[in-house]
Amino acid sequence: MKKLLQLPKGEFSSIARATLIALGAYFVLFAMISAAITPEQYDLQVGLPAPADIFASKNVVDTVTTEQLREEAANAVDVSYKSVDPTVTAEVLAQLEEQFSLLVELASAEGDGNTDGLLVNLTPAQLEKMMAVQRETLEGIFSHTIDLVRDALNATLPEGQESAMVARIERDLNAENYDSTLVSVAVDVVEACIRPNMLIDTEITEANRQKARDSVEDQVRVKDEVIVSKGEIVTPAQFAMLSSLGLIADGSFDLQLILGVALLVLIMFASLGLYMYRYEHDIWRKPQSLLLLGLIMILVLGISLIVRDLNPYMMPISLGVLLVAVLIRPHLALFVNFVLSILASFLATASSGFFTMTMFSIMIMSAVSGPIVVLVMRRRQQRTVALLCGVLVGLANLLTTLAVGMVYNADTDAVLPAALWAATSGPISAVLCIGIQPMLEWMFNLTTSAKLLELSNPNQPLLRRLMLEAPGSYHHSIIVANLAEAAAEAVGANGLLARVGAYYHDIGKLKRPGYFKENQMGDNPHDRTDPRVSAAILTAHTRDGYQMGLKARLPEPVLDIIRQHHGDTPMVFFYDKAVKLYKEDVDISQFRYEGPRPRSKEAAVVMLADTIEAAARSLPNPDPEKLDALIHKLVRNKMLDGQLDESDLTFADLERICKAFATVLSGVFHERIEYPEISIPPREETEHLEAAAAEALSSPATAPEAETEAEEGDNGD
Repeated sequence: MKKLLQLPKGEFSSIARATLIALGAYFVLFAMISAAITPEQYDLQVGLPAPADIFASKNVVDTVTTEQLREEAANAVDVSYKSVDPTVTAEVLAQLEEQFSLLVELASAEGDGNTDGLLVNLTPAQLEKMMAVQRETLEGIFSHTIDLVRDALNATLPEGQESAMVARIERDLNAENYDSTLVSVAVDVVEACIRPNMLIDTEITEANRQKARDSVEDQVRVKDEVIVSKGEIVTPAQFAMLSSLGLIADGSFDLQLILGVALLVLIMFASLGLYMYRYEHDIWRKPQSLLLLGLIMILVLGISLIVRDLNPYMMPISLGVLLVAVLIRPHLALFVNFVLSILASFLATASSGFFTMTMFSIMIMSAVSGPIVVLVMRRRQQRTVALLCGVLVGLANLLTTLAVGMVYNADTDAVLPAALWAATSGPISAVLCIGIQPMLEWMFNLTTSAKLLELSNPNQPLLRRLMLEAPGSYHHSIIVANLAEAAAEAVGANGLLARVGAYYHDIGKLKRPGYFKENQMGDNPHDRTDPRVSAAILTAHTRDGYQMGLKARLPEPVLDIIRQHHGDTPMVFFYDKAVKLYKEDVDISQFRYEGPRPRSKEAAVVMLADTIEAAARSLPNPDPEKLDALIHKLVRNKMLDGQLDESDLTFADLERICKAFATVLSGVFHERIEYPEISIPPREETEHLEAAAAEALSSPATAPEAETEAEEGDNGD
């Protein structure tokens, strides 16, 4: 955060604008993809019939059925017990003997009828019966009961089996023909005293049951499987599955699907941002380019979403790489194509499912078509070349879909229609590119090859005005354009941009063409003008040209060349004139152009070409040696004055520029032979024609004939 706050204000604002543009594009694409792959919802209730056949939009787990099966498996697991506790048997038997002794004493009336210490509550019938029988009978049944309990405990009594043991003892006592009332007394005492001597091992038992639960696999309904048929009563299990898929019209949605789409788009944007930050860092400072990139991605996915309803293979994903390669940058187009191929392939899931042949084919088609487009469009970006790209992409899509189809499908006849649909994607992308490109060029005032070629037409209003109102400046611009294009191509810059920039670099002279030497026919108004005023008039032509270019909607790189082609170079002639005139110190900053200095190779090349063309024109008797020396001298002076510091030109580039200038100027100032005046005798066969022509010229023509001849002469001119 500290480093971020320390950024220059302009840099910080560029990052902020880039972030806002990226967020806007992210949410638009996220909304488009989410809406495209979100399935239809239905109004359903448990216990009511379904209105239609409803299919699974993706693989889904039947959680209700799965949970039932897991609980059944857990309940079927036997309980695990700990080892036998030997102290329990002795304690239980001792307690039984104590309780039975109290009952015997109570029944024999040896006591005072006190029931303290008894663990059971006797009913009046039980007490009456105990008192009615003999002591031996009562002791006999109690003694037999103790023996039965001892035998049961010696055979181990697991926890949870107490009731079963008591029931068994009751059956055994009844089998001995004891009185049922006395048996009930003995059984009540056993129930009060009995304890298991084998306790359940809770941890082991639960672990075994959990293992049994885990062994039950999820009950999965695969994508496109019918979950509920039309007219079928909806069960809780079906309702739960449909709800988890977001197919119930109750305001719910498939949260997992939405989060997956959000994460996918975020990953794609992050990867694209990292690539641009590392390899296309200058685009971050151009909100216009970022906005255009986001708009292209939205357009491609939006059009693909419409075309998908016809056939997913027809989606014009290559439109993205075509537009980015032409309007922004070819290398960036490759990575954008990768991102668009993944995002657009998910649009096919609504009809084909996840990771099917359609989705895989679309991704592979885009991966193959991207390099083809960049390779063809890298050097030639004319609109007609887009048609060639469309044909090549269509052929690549055809072969790619056939190859993937033969891997996925054994039936070749079923693959061929899909391949033919895929072949149409390329031409569709090309046609859309040709239609959309001019609109985007106009909206964003872009500098494309097609736009530059259009601006280089001499019939453009500004160039036509320059040719008619300032013919000297126009001729100068033509020569500068030849120099600039050759030099720009020599250093790997955009030669077409340098040429067009040179055409327009002096349009500001249209304000006052007579004040510039190349347009003067003898009279020079500077001879009677204050040198400061003269400098102000001349330096204003860059500012005036920039304003005229803005009004004419010239692209930004061309406007930059107009403003920067003089940098802040001083006008030495008028500075020297002012020093001699005023006989005092003169501030040279008053005689400098407004700048800024050239910030691109193209602008720097136009500056050097402009300077060298003007100087070479005034060079007496130019020859290759003089031209080469003049070129190196002027380039060195510009470099020493700091005019090239911001242009990224190297010393090797400057040497290449000098060689290119020398080559072009050698052709302009080539040596010419002097033709002598020689009288050429007429041919014999033309003597009668000359006589007829002399006779026609000596006789007056009729009015209609004169008018006809005048019209023919005008047309001939």
